[in-house]
Amino acid sequence: MDQNDSGTGVFRRGYVPVSEIPTNSTQQTGIAIIFLMTSLAFVTWIARMYSRFSKKQIGIDDWFVTVAMLFSIGLHVPYYYFFRYEYIGFHTKDLPKSYDVEPVLFYNWIMQVLYNPILALVKSSILLLLLRLGGHNRGIKWAIYGLNAFNVALMIAIFLTVVFQTIPINAYWDLSVKPERQIDGPVFYISSAIITIITDVLVLLIPFWIFLGLKMRIAAKIGLIVVFLMGGVVTIVAILRVIGLHKKFYVKGYDSRHSLGDTLSSIEVNLAIIACCGPALRPLFRRMFPRLFSGKSTNDTGKYNTPSRYGNGTAGVSSFHLKDMHRSRTQTEIRGYSPNGSEEEIMTYNGILRTTAVS
Repeated sequence: MDQNDSGTGVFRRGYVPVSEIPTNSTQQTGIAIIFLMTSLAFVTWIARMYSRFSKKQIGIDDWFVTVAMLFSIGLHVPYYYFFRYEYIGFHTKDLPKSYDVEPVLFYNWIMQVLYNPILALVKSSILLLLLRLGGHNRGIKWAIYGLNAFNVALMIAIFLTVVFQTIPINAYWDLSVKPERQIDGPVFYISSAIITIITDVLVLLIPFWIFLGLKMRIAAKIGLIVVFLMGGVVTIVAILRVIGLHKKFYVKGYDSRHSLGDTLSSIEVNLAIIACCGPALRPLFRRMFPRLFSGKSTNDTGKYNTPSRYGNGTAGVSSFHLKDMHRSRTQTEIRGYSPNGSEEEIMTYNGILRTTAVS
């Protein structure tokens, strides 16, 4: 297809095919990172869904992360074309005369539409799981309800703003169309990213609120820390992305094209999916590191002051002690059956909460 060929659909004209656009090692590395991160996220999602289906424990949180995974898969397609048409990896001064910004803007718009819902869907998935775990606590339950409502409202608001950031919509990429209305793009991108980071931090705090005061085996503690530190890594990547956006829009002389900064969005969303699905990989970790991730413990027998037992069985039972929280010296016990050494051993997915008086 020649550059002067007439196009159809959303395009007012044809564009140079990517096969005719030069590439370099930096660009190829960036594209490889995008495909690698999407592949890793897909593998962890498959592991999660296999675990859930095999134990017949599919919940709405699984469907939320599934939609996020579909968006992520769709995201890497416009990502590829954006990298090619934008000459990512090249110095701006080396751009050829044939450089055309319209396909760059079009694929960038598609990327924004697909990118923004992913993080919100992942956070909703995590919050719905945490609701199962800490829903017995009234304060935690309403905190999760409130945060998830804000998260969903923010997702809808950002999505609609992205879609209609110019009116008419195609004025965003079609330079022949004069926009009737247009938002301040840089301000919107950075401010919405900062608000998203704040919600990330709030979501990270809730698990520690739920497990505050719990006594558990060292292996379980390590597993819990690893799972939620992954969420912290996502937040760090998000912060780096905001810094990159600020430099791109406001720092004179900064050549964002000659860098891999544009891969951060893909790294961020796929790491979020991996962090959300990570607990499903625990059976694999048990095989690789049996001593670290074993469900047995010689130092902590999990015995109580009362001889009674709760739960669905004796094998794979995880026990946690809660500190006395009432003047009547009640003892709270959470036990959950953990088939196949899944994440329920850390976060009692189907745990039974019992409170008994201690004489």
